Amino acid sequence: MRAVRIAGVAVAAAVLAAAGCSSGGGSGTGGGAAEPAEPLSVWQFYGDESMPTGKPLYDLVARYEQQSGTDVDIRFIPYDDFNRTLTQAAAAGDGPDIALISAFDTAAMADAGVIQDLSPQVQAWGQQGAYFPTGWESTQADGKTYGIPHLADAYAVYYNTAMVQKAPTTWAEMESTAAALSGQGRAGLAVSGIEGAEGATGLAIRMLAAGVQPTQIDSPGGHAALESFRRMVASGALSEGFLTWNEEDAKNQFATGQAAMMINSATYVNILREENPDLQWSVAVLPSEATGQTMLSAENLTIGATSDDVDRAWDLITFMQRPEELQVYLPERNKLPARNDVPGTAEDPVRAVFAQQLQQAWAPDAALAPHTTELLTALQAALQQAISGTPVPDAARSAQATIDEALGTS
Repeated sequence: MRAVRIAGVAVAAAVLAAAGCSSGGGSGTGGGAAEPAEPLSVWQFYGDESMPTGKPLYDLVARYEQQSGTDVDIRFIPYDDFNRTLTQAAAAGDGPDIALISAFDTAAMADAGVIQDLSPQVQAWGQQGAYFPTGWESTQADGKTYGIPHLADAYAVYYNTAMVQKAPTTWAEMESTAAALSGQGRAGLAVSGIEGAEGATGLAIRMLAAGVQPTQIDSPGGHAALESFRRMVASGALSEGFLTWNEEDAKNQFATGQAAMMINSATYVNILREENPDLQWSVAVLPSEATGQTMLSAENLTIGATSDDVDRAWDLITFMQRPEELQVYLPERNKLPARNDVPGTAEDPVRAVFAQQLQQAWAPDAALAPHTTELLTALQAALQQAISGTPVPDAARSAQATIDEALGTS
């Protein structure tokens, strides 16, 4: 996730801009007809047009093409290759007009010269106040705005209403309720604990509830979070198998009645509705102690540093953020709005809970963002060790050393 500082991007941008005076959207010379504008280029990692994660984006852009008469070329680049491909293309002067990037890579991409400062466009647009603060903060670097939040996702508690009358509001209640609901092959709670960054989300949420940052695992709050997971496994509230589950596995445990509750993202709202229509369930905000914060997941729309078609690129970005377009797009994409004025969100009781949860969202700051994967991977390792019998102080100390080294604070 570490960005590579790019030399020469500004020069390449200037060269391309100069070339754009006689090509692309420019007019022909000698009184001839204007040449057709080149298609806008959009790079993204959601998926191609045949994939359920990609098709909604293609459909959204197709509506823009129909309404504006502008052609748009969308390129799908797998997530693991995306940042490298984008930075290399920018260095070569051949980046896209629009890049849909992870929100937490925005500051690093800005610092590396991969994306453009959009502050003048944003100031004239004047809609920044409609966005949830945590998501909007991810677009900022050095006092400038480098992107527009595209969508958001957050974690909350799903619960089986045939088994749970009221979702727990504190972590003490979560532990006791989940333990009481366990037995006969069923766990009270399902959450991903798989090796790697994905499996650390539950622990990070538990740490935030205890009032400590995810960077502070070797602290009283960090120890308390690890102990909480140990108690839940010991009581049967949480299956020890959760250490092998990704978020899809946790969803399957809940959908099949093998777990009475789960902590998961809004991604699974429509999936449960479509695939498990007879399942009785609802959602609630996360249990709290010092806080009830969730983990934010988000992407930002940015304009590439080498784009010479900024006006049309900005027009497409603002189209993609129209509330009436998001009202159609977001349910198809199984995601949440990054802004608070999208029609229909409040009318859907489930999505309204997620929107409420988004107002208490944690995201890494600009300094931490490039190291988020290293941080979360270290937290999952501590969780794995603690569940496997390593004393909590030792597991936390080892993870803290890894985190401090990654952040350069050791």
